[in-house]
Amino acid sequence: MGIGYVNKKMKLIPTIHNSQNLVKQKEIKLSLDNSNNLYSIDYNLNEIKKIKSTFKSFFSLSPPNISSFEKNEKALIFWVRSHSYFVLGKIDKKRINENFENISSITDQTGGWVCFNLSGINAKVLLDKILTIDLVTFGNNQVLRTSVNKINCFVLCHDQFENYTIICPVSFMESMKTRLLNLINLVA
Repeated sequence: MGIGYVNKKMKLIPTIHNSQNLVKQKEIKLSLDNSNNLYSIDYNLNEIKKIKSTFKSFFSLSPPNISSFEKNEKALIFWVRSHSYFVLGKIDKKRINENFENISSITDQTGGWVCFNLSGINAKVLLDKILTIDLVTFGNNQVLRTSVNKINCFVLCHDQFENYTIICPVSFMESMKTRLLNLINLVA
């Protein structure tokens, strides 16, 4: 599947993949979730106080600490690297740009990443086969950047051992989907 197409105005239009349930079994569920917008926020070093107050007023959340995420009904925000966050949610591009103008750069990453939601009692068994981390120490509201199936991904733990999100580049979506489905067949 391509990364997009060029329209008549010679503008690259990204391919947007539909959200879908891939597996729904008693012990494990896997879905592709593309229902949210994704933005990166890279803030200016000398604007830390303004960034914190803008996060509070716009998202009703504080910027998350290293290797963690914060979420509410509006957004899920996770730390990516120093002075940089990813934000997932049904957030208007114009509004986020207006609110963070002059204190950060905002990049719309919506067409570049996809989310795989993995849940159920067999989620830990599956993740033990594809992650090189100790899942016992990877707890709720933590995020890590790691290789999954030789793909650089973010893994978010919502509920330890039972509910995770894998965020991978859209260009590797089919490879990741195939790998996850094959592993589900092994552990089911």
